[in-house]
Amino acid sequence: MRARFWVGGGLLAAALGLLIVNGLRSASQYYLTVSELKARAASLQGRPIRLSGIVDGGTIRYDPETLHIEFGLVDRVADIGKVPPLKVVYQGVKPDLLQNEAQAIVEGTLGPDGVFYARTLLLKCPTRYEEEAATGSSR
Repeated sequence: MRARFWVGGGLLAAALGLLIVNGLRSASQYYLTVSELKARAASLQGRPIRLSGIVDGGTIRYDPETLHIEFGLVDRVADIGKVPPLKVVYQGVKPDLLQNEAQAIVEGTLGPDGVFYARTLLLKCPTRYEEEAATGSSR
């Protein structure tokens, strides 16, 4: 009777551990940089990707009638105007934070045309937060 208890408990603990490991593995997805994506473009086409980069403000195009947004991403602020940006296409309302030098995280797929088709778009404008922190003001 006691052996059954230990065997059953061990099997239950192993199954629970396996579920936790598989859940964490499928939920954890790291970010690729623009240069990493460009280097591995052929092998990543059509696969779900999470990409992080800096918005090149000179490339932002928005059509408010169709809600079509296009913009370019580079790895660093210093790359703007010096390195060809990766073209990103997103369908949706233009976020207020979509501006030059904003940090963007996009999730989507890389098309065979070399364009990144984003399903989700998250933006952070570091200069706004740095200025507020420096002055000590908060809204």
